[in-house]
Amino acid sequence: MNSMGILSFLINDVITQAPIFLGLVALIGLLLQKKDAAEVFTGTIKTITGTVVLLAGVDLFLGVLLPLMALLQEKGNFTGVMPDNQAPFGVVMTSFAKEIPIAFVLGFLIHLLLVRVLPFKNTKNVFLTGHIMLFLSGFWVAILAWNFGLKGSGLILAGSICTGLILTVFPAISRPFTKEIAEDEYTLGHMFNVSVVVGSLLGNLFNKSKKSDDIELPGFLASFSDFSILLSTVMPLIFIGIGLVVGESEVTTLSGDMNWLMFLIMQGIKFSGSIMITLFGVRTFLGSIIPAFQGISEKLLPGAIPALDCPVFYPYAPVAAIIGFLGHAVGAIISVVIMVSIAAPVIPLPSALFIFFEGSLAGVFGDRKGGWKGALLAGVVVSLITHMGVAVIAGLQEPLLPSGLVFGSADIVLISPIIYFFKLLFGI
Repeated sequence: MNSMGILSFLINDVITQAPIFLGLVALIGLLLQKKDAAEVFTGTIKTITGTVVLLAGVDLFLGVLLPLMALLQEKGNFTGVMPDNQAPFGVVMTSFAKEIPIAFVLGFLIHLLLVRVLPFKNTKNVFLTGHIMLFLSGFWVAILAWNFGLKGSGLILAGSICTGLILTVFPAISRPFTKEIAEDEYTLGHMFNVSVVVGSLLGNLFNKSKKSDDIELPGFLASFSDFSILLSTVMPLIFIGIGLVVGESEVTTLSGDMNWLMFLIMQGIKFSGSIMITLFGVRTFLGSIIPAFQGISEKLLPGAIPALDCPVFYPYAPVAAIIGFLGHAVGAIISVVIMVSIAAPVIPLPSALFIFFEGSLAGVFGDRKGGWKGALLAGVVVSLITHMGVAVIAGLQEPLLPSGLVFGSADIVLISPIIYFFKLLFGI
């Protein structure tokens, strides 16, 4: 196997495979701490299996949610684009298959160097969400090529630097807010940092509001204080609501021989079960990766903490996560209505992935000080930024528009004006 083959193997079969990559991180951390063989083996396997369970939960609820959301978008007869990250990455890889993987690896190395040399505590975070690292490298390579005319080694170098910088800056933005929840054991390694910041700030508006998970309900309603009961009751109702909007005939294309209403109820229950699986995976994963990472922090990157995927924060306020998710869905609908009413040139299609992941994260941090009101408002506001921001980011991603996709998230929306500034600065 030549050097390019080895590089391809490391990227496609190791680093971007979250269970294996994080298992290797745990393995290295435990070896650096000189743990005995049994502890090394146990910690590594638990990290891998916890991540697998987490991802299995994610795959399950996406498999339930996405088909219905696609029907809902078709019913709305929208002509627009959907903010996403995974799908646009697949599109740009067809044009930059060589540049993106190299920028990914070099960008991560630049990130580690910055973590090592920068003297600021908030920058001592190692970004460990492998697929998000890859999406960010794809975003930067495409943006630099399309908007600044870079190509070849110049494109790879610039893409690597931008990737390394953003992997360092994003977790540093969230850390002052995540440390109050996670006790500074880890922070966020994602493209949803606006959810953390906006949720935390908006929560201050409702500092006397009761926490979502502490709401006491009277009599029979007290049953809904149990998160699993609440989720398993509310989600089937939401799926039925979506089905009523879409229509029986459309839902039947998914339900087959099953009664369409019973299909919607079961999809809601499956969605609820997938969330419980995800939360179990998070607990298993964190119980192993945090102690293991201490070895890396002590030996190689003194004072560093891991920057992890967004679901690790959901268990801190699971009811608030659902409220934020619902708020984000409301914000997506409001965004579409506003953009259609003003005849905007680009209409945002609601992003099911962002509605759940970004909205849930906003809910957790909105709830921290603002209770259920903060969770709900945070979900709505972050959704408005993400979906209405499509009008801002679309101009930078014109080659993607025919696909109906753009790289999105509120973080991307807010860094786009910086890219426009540099275009203006260089007269492009």
